Amino acid sequence: MSSFVARLATAADNAAILALMSQPQPSNGVQFAFERLPNYFDSASVTHQHPHTIVIEKQNDKRLVAMVNMGWREVFVDGHLQRIRYGADLRIDKQFQGGRVLMYINRAVRDCVQEDWYQSVILSANDKSRSALEGGRAGLPIYRSLGTISTHTITGRKALFTPHKQIRRAQIADIPAMNAFIKQMAEHYQFLPRYDFYQLTHHHPYFNGLNIDDFLVLFDDEQLVGLVGLWNQKNFKQTRVVDYNRTVAMFRPIYNWWSRLTGGFVLPAKGQLVDYIALHSPLTHPKDSDSFRHLLHHAWLEVRQQQKAAMTLTLADTDPRLSVLADFKTIPLTAYQYAVAFKEPLLPILDNQRIPYFESGRL
Repeated sequence: MSSFVARLATAADNAAILALMSQPQPSNGVQFAFERLPNYFDSASVTHQHPHTIVIEKQNDKRLVAMVNMGWREVFVDGHLQRIRYGADLRIDKQFQGGRVLMYINRAVRDCVQEDWYQSVILSANDKSRSALEGGRAGLPIYRSLGTISTHTITGRKALFTPHKQIRRAQIADIPAMNAFIKQMAEHYQFLPRYDFYQLTHHHPYFNGLNIDDFLVLFDDEQLVGLVGLWNQKNFKQTRVVDYNRTVAMFRPIYNWWSRLTGGFVLPAKGQLVDYIALHSPLTHPKDSDSFRHLLHHAWLEVRQQQKAAMTLTLADTDPRLSVLADFKTIPLTAYQYAVAFKEPLLPILDNQRIPYFESGRL
């Protein structure tokens, strides 16, 4: 008899899943725990339009020892709308890492995706996971790299900039233009979700915590040229500082003293949460760095008015708008993105001129 069994998660698993999710994740200099309190399934409905959370259960004591979410979301692939699965929230209990549990996870994932491919992201600092999954071991899927992305935590501005373009809060009357803008940007960005902003008006779980007036819109005459949402996710998704490496811990008191004097970002104590706003759909034409600069500076002013310490956004390292981040103090967290399948012919051949798109609030 097998000692483990894979099954779909239920609401009764919430406490055990939250314990797995709270495990610290490796990163550069700062160790974080990406928590999903109080209900994991609320955050899963934000990451995926249709979550599909698999858990691995130890049969003799019914203990959950691992999990992964293999739900799907509608995204534009080479400009065409597709339902693509996204492998997220992979967690394995420390006592069972490196053993047979990974084999059970991969069997369950194979049964889920069957003759298809899916997306996955692995933090660059997570050498153990990357070496295990990229190694081409028998039974494991094939990981094809699609380049790197970085989630940038913006903690301040290096240069003052006063936005002079007309930026305002979105209204319900703007939704047709916002939906049309998403379709236009799909010509440039790979994996851009198909957003229907009308869902904001009836509190769809995919937009949990967002309202129409949380979005900023930038028009050039009557043409929408920029869009960004200010997303406070603290009610269902949190980032907690677990530890600092020796160098950061040594200089943290001095850094925080200077930050308090200058109104900058204060590094939280171990165990505290990072108080931030996630930027939803920070979109302009990839060559329109000027509009992107206006949006980010305006968003930063709004974030500070809300007395938040930081804002986050994720950009591919091939995104030409990265140059705008030189205006800001940022803490980058880099990850590798992959197309994954259990047979090499199933892996997609993608237009590499399109810029990969991810959102910090949906990773």
